Amino acid sequence: MEPESQPTGEPAGLSRRARAVVAAVAGAVATAVLVHTGIVFFYIAPSNVVSEKYATEIYDYMAPELLQNWALFAPEPLHVNRSLHARARVKTDEGTVNSEWIDLTAIDVAGTRGNLLPSHTRNQLRKGWRTFTNTHNADHEATSMTGLIIESYLKRVALMRMSHHIDGEITEVQLRSATSYVPEPAWSDRSTTDDVSYTVLPWWPVSEHDFPEGSRR
Repeated sequence: MEPESQPTGEPAGLSRRARAVVAAVAGAVATAVLVHTGIVFFYIAPSNVVSEKYATEIYDYMAPELLQNWALFAPEPLHVNRSLHARARVKTDEGTVNSEWIDLTAIDVAGTRGNLLPSHTRNQLRKGWRTFTNTHNADHEATSMTGLIIESYLKRVALMRMSHHIDGEITEVQLRSATSYVPEPAWSDRSTTDDVSYTVLPWWPVSEHDFPEGSRR
């Protein structure tokens, strides 16, 4: 009895027609994935030229099954410039006078620009002001103990920044926020105003204990 013959050579591959079908299907799937990913990206991304121009088409594709309740950037990237200013009520030999407004944010920016290892103290004003707005009412009155603490914190930060620019005894300080819109790029059809809006806080009394180490009394 003769032994069974063993198969020789490489197994037969897909036919040319089958390979064409597989390539076409793979191409269609890849295209569908790219289109889907692109639409989802423009849906969750901040407003831009593409999402504004095709807003209806993008929404019709996403709704209702694919709707998202989150954004690519959370929170939305800042669209305003905000700086904090302070001035002091100073007792001098000629009497009590108010100093000029000092841009505290500009002092921080100057100390950061060009510095490869900037200090995190540049975040003190930004985080302090954000906490202040969240813990005070429209009349700038603290609504919690945190609000009272942040008032003392901002006062100390302001004195640290401005005390070296003031001659005389500081008896009170006053802060204000200056807000302006970031200019829109040339391709945007939205417009912004160049006006600066101010939020001015009441005067806060200053005692010896309010001056942090490193400030000038």
